[in-house]
This record gives sequence, structure tokens and C-alpha cells, in this order.
Amino acid sequence: MQIPKNTIMMPLGMLIFAIAVNIIIGVNGSVSTAFGATPAPLTLTAVPVQNKILKGSDGRLSVWLTLSVSEIDEGSHQQVQPVDLVMVLDRSGSMNGRKITHARKAIMLLLDQLTANDRLALVTYANDVKVTSPLVYVNRDNRNRLKRAVRQVCVGGGTNLGGGLQQGIDLVSWDRYTHRQRKVILISDGLANHGITDPFALGDMASTAPGRNATISTVGVGLDFNEMLMTTIADHGAGQYHFLEDPACFAQVFEKEFQKTMNVAAAKIEIIITLKDGVQLLDAGGYPVIHGDGNAVIQPGNLASGGKRSFFLTFKVPVDQTDDIRIGDIKATYRHKDKKHSYRMPKSLDITCIDDPIAVQRSIDKDAWSRHVVQEGFSKLKNEVAAAIRKGDKQLAKSKIRSYEVRNQAINDKVGSKRVQQNLDEEVKILGTQVDSTFIGAPAQVAEKKKKNAKALQYDSYKIRRDKQ
Repeated sequence: MQIPKNTIMMPLGMLIFAIAVNIIIGVNGSVSTAFGATPAPLTLTAVPVQNKILKGSDGRLSVWLTLSVSEIDEGSHQQVQPVDLVMVLDRSGSMNGRKITHARKAIMLLLDQLTANDRLALVTYANDVKVTSPLVYVNRDNRNRLKRAVRQVCVGGGTNLGGGLQQGIDLVSWDRYTHRQRKVILISDGLANHGITDPFALGDMASTAPGRNATISTVGVGLDFNEMLMTTIADHGAGQYHFLEDPACFAQVFEKEFQKTMNVAAAKIEIIITLKDGVQLLDAGGYPVIHGDGNAVIQPGNLASGGKRSFFLTFKVPVDQTDDIRIGDIKATYRHKDKKHSYRMPKSLDITCIDDPIAVQRSIDKDAWSRHVVQEGFSKLKNEVAAAIRKGDKQLAKSKIRSYEVRNQAINDKVGSKRVQQNLDEEVKILGTQVDSTFIGAPAQVAEKKKKNAKALQYDSYKIRRDKQ
């Protein structure tokens, strides 16, 4: 039975986002350049959602990009490279009580895990910034000195977050050693209100770290910090963002950061896409995209031995005529044991623009589309709902949910994904209930729930969309 063209056009207009390519970089004839004898452990795959795009559509195409690192010979419990950690600790007045107590305990527990080959520095900030300790090897004497210094950290004053961040970056940048894994961990429980406070300026500041062979992770504790700022700093610093409602979880986060850093197998990863004429890269799973000289560059952070990360690229291509469209070339670079490795895709990414909506629908890859909805679409919905809750706009949150339901149900009626249907029938309903419950209660209760739920939803969105679970 022929399906009327106008019946398919509406859902497909929201669906046309795929790319016709299945790439594996590093195997199957790809071009490899490696400086050093160690075999390169990184594999990059790009899985199509569909391989055709409709003429006259919005021109949006998506591709599921996955980076995987093989298990290295040393084993998951041995260091690949020595670690330099710079702890940048908020000591403003709002950290008083359980927050600073648990932060102190967590740093001292971390010191017990570091070896004599590792180094640690401690920076604290309030109105001013203090380098409590420069980078020192964690031998027995220095470990005891550092613990004494941590115990003596006193709280009081405002939040010069930018000053603390810059000092942390400077400490790892001044060092001459390039073979060490460098991590800055920025901790805050409040709003930046001294020194540089502009989120864009702080994001730019963080973006200098990856070029200096360092990454920045952020830890927001409590319910009064700016989660969008902490996410921005972590993304631009190619690190991780953590939300801790309970400061007792500090130790768990610090241990997780150290374990991942000590087992890094692919560092300073860059995905470089050389775009053809008329093609734009609109989004990369929320990661910052650096544009210049016809290239789009993504820095998704380091990967540990056996690690994996996936996210969706969203392109926009010209669709004014039926034709084969060349999207661009992909290159992946990274460092393994301080040796540079580079992989270039032997063929450009191509897509076919046609005027047959039924053929476009038939080209859909059900598994890739399901992943796109659940990882990319639903996580973006959670972020939009979090923003609406933060503003106190219940109706806006509910309308975002309803729009998501209608759009994806119309498409899934034709695609038939069980995973997407489960998302619509269960997870979306739970999200709607969460919105309703947020706005029930006395004004003080509602205000507290808005802060808590907005942060929790935004954090969940961040982890899922960038596959940082």
C-alpha cells in the first residue's frame, strides 16, 4: 500500500538527521601514523542513523560517534603514567560545617592513595587565592605536610572561583614534564562573586588547559552553586562535572577521578572534521566545537584503559537539489604513553539527498535511531525541563515534555523501536510526575525542590548526552 507523501513528511521533517557512513578508524585499511613503537589502542566508529536525506528538509544529519580504548597490558590496577593532581578548594564562608569537613577528609584519604611517583598541589580560594602547596611528590614527609596543611584550611569570605581556577591551571602549565597525566579538580558550593565571574570568560580560561596537556574536572556541592558554569568549565577543560548534594560523597568522587587519571590510555584526544563547502557542524553532544580554517575540532577528554565514550554529531547540509553530498573528512589524534598517534579516515563522509520520503524512512537504522532518541533527545529534554524548573515555569516544562512525546511517537509508529516506546511509556511519564511534584507544597518547600530537581535533571542530562555515566 502506498503511504501518502504528506503523511510521512511531518515526522520525517523532524527525523532527517542521518549520515551514510559506517567508519572504523584504526582498522580495515584506515591510514595510521604513530610516533613510537607502542600499538595505538584507540578505535573510533561512526554509525549512521540513516543514509538518505530529504530534499527541501531542514538539512540536519546526525551520526553516532563512539571512541573505544582497548585494555592495556599493564592491567587496570597499575598506573599507565604518573599523575599530577591540583586540588582547587573553595574556602568561602558558605563551605563552613559539613562541606569543608568532608572536603578535608576526602583530600587526606586521596593522599593515602597517591604513590611517591605522583604529585599533588593544593590551591584554596575565597576573596583571595592561596597556593597552600605547589606540586610536590607524595612521599612520606610531603604527605604528612600536606595533611597538616589541609587540616588548617579555614573558611570565610566570598568566592573568587576564577582566581582559583587560573592558579590551578598555572601550576600544571609551568611544569616542564610532559609524560605525566595532569588533572585540576575545582570544588565550589556557591556563585562566583569575586574576580572574573562571567561564565564565557571562565569557560575560555578552562579551554587553555587541554592544550597544556591537562584536564579540568569540577565538583559542585550543595544546592547553591551555578551548575551551568561548572558544566561549562568541565566541558571546556575536557574533564568531568560532578554534582554532590551530600558532601560525604567527596571521597568517592576524588578516588574516581584519580583512578581514571592514573589509567589514561588515550590522552589529549581531538576529533578533527574537515567540512566541505556548505556543510556545518551544529553540535557535538554538548561538547564545545572549535571552528577554524574549514575544520571543526572536538576535545572529548581523555579515556582510560578499557574506556568508551559516545555522542552524536549534528550536521547541517544543503538540500536544495537531489545529489550526493560530501560532508567532510574525519581525523582522530591523541597521545598514548607520550607518543602521538593520528588516524585519518580513508574516505570522506557522504550523504544522498533524494525527493522520496518513503525511501528516506526505509533507510533508517533502528538501533542507531533508538540510541539517538534516548541518549541525545531525552537528555536534551531533561536539560530543557531543568531550565524551566529553575525559572519556576511549570507549564513550560510540561509543554516541552508533550512536544517530545508527540514528535517521537509519530516517528516511532513507523520505525517500531521497543526501546523508544519504553522511553515514551515509562521514563517520560516519570519525568512529568517529577515536574508536578516539584511544584507541590509550601513556598519554601517548592523553592528547595526547584533547586534540587533542576540540578539533578541537568546533571543526569549531562552524563547521558556525553555518555559520561
